[in-house]
Amino acid sequence: MKIKLILLFVFFYLGSLITTIPASLITYFVPKNSGVEMSTPSGTLWNGKTTQITYDKKYNLQQVSWKVDWSALLSLQVKLDLKFANASEALSGNGSFLYGLNGPLLENVFIDLPAAQLLTYANLPLPVEVNGDISLVLKKASQGAPYCAQLDAFIVWDNASINSQMGNVDLASANIDVSCENGEIFAVSQQQSEQIETSFNASLRKAGAYQLKGLMKGTDKLDPSINQSLSWIGKKDNTGATMVSIDGYL
Repeated sequence: MKIKLILLFVFFYLGSLITTIPASLITYFVPKNSGVEMSTPSGTLWNGKTTQITYDKKYNLQQVSWKVDWSALLSLQVKLDLKFANASEALSGNGSFLYGLNGPLLENVFIDLPAAQLLTYANLPLPVEVNGDISLVLKKASQGAPYCAQLDAFIVWDNASINSQMGNVDLASANIDVSCENGEIFAVSQQQSEQIETSFNASLRKAGAYQLKGLMKGTDKLDPSINQSLSWIGKKDNTGATMVSIDGYL
């Protein structure tokens, strides 16, 4: 009887130690040459938070929190629910990271950010200003060869507009559906406003080969200088839309 009580005490004691492992231990597992830097986490390894995670001293997530979903263990998976919010009217999002017998999986990921924030990550040859809000909804994604095993996502750009030295373009709203087929990534884009209408099909194939095909058609409300520049991009079809065809390698 005493042995059973001792074993029961040891079991609960070890369980208590495991569930209270401090989140600060995570920093010891981040490789020093990975480019990832994390402010000191608080909470536990299973339910914690940190004020900032930075990659390559350029990309950062703020107010990051995580929580382990223990119910996923019933399906032989480890599930981590993540949230982050850089600031009001800035990059924010949430979603789940799972790891099981079939490898890592992202599920129900939602990311919202101002379109202007994307330009901070781009090195464009000409000054361009973009406006609006971009929302990414990733229902499911897992890695495969060459790029994905499964991918189901869509992107919405609301109140979209582009301002440049050539003129301003009101895009209204643009929608992009992203999918995976035989390990390759495909995207279909549709956009329509009073000034311009566009539709594109894009693909990223093996060995970094990419292809973009589509149509662009401006109306009489589009800035004349921009409407004229569409003729430089490609030939027009029988509806007057400019045909776009670009391919190459990353």
